Amino acid sequence: RIPAGILRLFRSKYDWQHESGGERYCNGRTIFLQRGKVLGGSSCTNVCLHHRGSAEDYDEWNLPGWSAAEVLPFFKLTQKDTTGRTPEFHGKDGQWVMSEVRYQNPLSKRFLEVGEAYGLGTNNDFNDWSHPQDGVGRFQVSESNGERCSGATAFLEKALKRKNLTVRTGTMVRKINFDGSKTAVGVSYDLMGDDTCTQFNARLKKGGEVLVTGGAIASPQLLMCSGIGPSKHLAEFGIPVVHDNPNVGQNLQDHPAAVVSFNTKKKGVSVTSLLRLFGMTNPFPVLKWFLFKSGLLTSTGCDHGAFVRTASSTGQPDLQIRFLAARALSPDGMTTFTQFRNSKNHPDGYSFQSVACRAKSQGSVRLSSSNTHVRPCIDAGYLSNEADLQTLIEGIKLGRKLGNHPKWGEYLGEEVFPGPAVKTDKQIAEYIKDTVHTANALTGTCKMGTGKDAVVTPDLRVIGVKGVRVCDSSVFPHIPGGQTATPTVMIAERGAAFLRSPSFEATTEVMVEPATMPKAAAAIA
Repeated sequence: RIPAGILRLFRSKYDWQHESGGERYCNGRTIFLQRGKVLGGSSCTNVCLHHRGSAEDYDEWNLPGWSAAEVLPFFKLTQKDTTGRTPEFHGKDGQWVMSEVRYQNPLSKRFLEVGEAYGLGTNNDFNDWSHPQDGVGRFQVSESNGERCSGATAFLEKALKRKNLTVRTGTMVRKINFDGSKTAVGVSYDLMGDDTCTQFNARLKKGGEVLVTGGAIASPQLLMCSGIGPSKHLAEFGIPVVHDNPNVGQNLQDHPAAVVSFNTKKKGVSVTSLLRLFGMTNPFPVLKWFLFKSGLLTSTGCDHGAFVRTASSTGQPDLQIRFLAARALSPDGMTTFTQFRNSKNHPDGYSFQSVACRAKSQGSVRLSSSNTHVRPCIDAGYLSNEADLQTLIEGIKLGRKLGNHPKWGEYLGEEVFPGPAVKTDKQIAEYIKDTVHTANALTGTCKMGTGKDAVVTPDLRVIGVKGVRVCDSSVFPHIPGGQTATPTVMIAERGAAFLRSPSFEATTEVMVEPATMPKAAAAIA
């Protein structure tokens, strides 16, 4: 529950430790993708940032029942705002807490001054839809009294006492079972670590439903292992086809990121220095957190930043800057997180993580086995759309300008990554391809829609079968501009409303129409 404990979670027993395959547009690299292997999923292993994206993000989904005006009540319903912001856009009676981090590093405070001096403008509330998302400011976080607020602590803990709820951990769902009418009748599962692979069945009562909430990697994997997916692909693994849908596992989207990092001559100022004492864990921040739930352990490190429109933007901000009061150990930000726990001393400095927050690239999830214990094949598709590369090039340039701004004063240092040898746009592009990493916002692989490219309907029902819904980030048609935990909570709340009252349902039918294609191609067709 310690927010800064994220430094020990990546590539640990609490992480599914996925990797993408050789990324075609990233010089053939495999890229680490962390996913939470605990109750609460990746809400237990993310950086706690509390973002919704913009109103335009949801209006652009262009789906019945999912406009900004229609989803805002569900954002407010789940939210417990402890910061006192405007009730027009914030709720105070929910369980999903929004708060301010109870710590501010001197470098983070100076970053806000640098950003404003550079001309980025300021933004006091990135979730207030009455004004644009642009500007520099403190990011609000999903924390309660200095502790991480996760799906498990916010929602599940209180429900564990219910007589109609049984939670079984240490299990792996192998497939959803259907009867002859393609109606779900239950699931088959086994016990993780059981070499006998004995399977058990959980059966639905009449009229019950299976809710799939595995996320953008596990949800399409489970659907395909259950016979819902591309028929030819399923045949490769001997999986009987229940419903042929080539879109299952497609439309994978994420926020790709790249780093600019600087040294500083000022010693003992970075959060990474403050976490170490004589090469060991500094006990004083730990003691402060346990006694007062405050101090630097309440920060995941990147809770200051900005949203910016680069020259590549076609409307909304396409770049998010996440500032870290620490020098990177590696130009791959995820590697820095995993290396820190093994380093005795960490140089002081500051970093700018550039995130293509409205990325246009798409990838896919495909099976490598009919066994859900076996990790699927992931093509993240990073930088497959040139616009994302251009956004990150502009982000690197902006990070350099911000990092060299005279407003840093006594903290001003020298660039470490990409380094002075990387000068031209072509060199910057190669640096990005060699170091791009995930900002942990995987979405889209069970796309919600009304066209032929959809996997679920606008009321989250899986197309082609009965009694199955998907209620997680995999249903996003397009990735929102900001971290995706809070939008995922909204999706779950909306799913609960569909289950409680049919009157909330957006639609139960799918309008068959051609998948989106360029106008010229449509005219030829």
